[in-house]
Amino acid sequence: MATYQWKGAGYGLPITSGGAMRLQKKIDLPAIIAGGADGGLALVATPTVGSALATTGFTGADILEAFWVPKGTLVRKVGVYVITGEGGVATIDIGCCSATETEDLTADDDGWMNAFDLQTAGVTLANTDATLAFGDDTIPGGVLYITNGSIDITFNTALTAAAIFVIWADVAWLNIE
Repeated sequence: MATYQWKGAGYGLPITSGGAMRLQKKIDLPAIIAGGADGGLALVATPTVGSALATTGFTGADILEAFWVPKGTLVRKVGVYVITGEGGVATIDIGCCSATETEDLTADDDGWMNAFDLQTAGVTLANTDATLAFGDDTIPGGVLYITNGSIDITFNTALTAAAIFVIWADVAWLNIE
């Protein structure tokens, strides 16, 4: 198991004084693999050093910090759209793998999505926080990050190397300083 991030990623949203927006990222696994150490990924332990993904792709239990969000981010909904299917068994969870980032004060790696299937192109799913564990809290309409944190993809199956998909999150930023 390894935890990856986007090389040189940092916390921040492109808004300055509260407001709502959609974060979106295309995850092109063949391009990331072909790019080697320049494919865009880094290990969290060495965030400025490119890290090549094996030709077999992500393994089971690997984590990709898809979005880094600053303290005060309210995540309301997360979704995925599959552009190119993996073609074989491949599922992901989407959540928060840290027990200290959200007001829930619990790690929930599938808080927004559990065992989403990447096999088939054209498949889409959007979960509101209330459909899984996130949302069973005191914050109506979302999960509040109380420290800088990330929205994480956990790869449940090995050999995830062919899928191309878009992950998105509807977020709002609250000035909680």
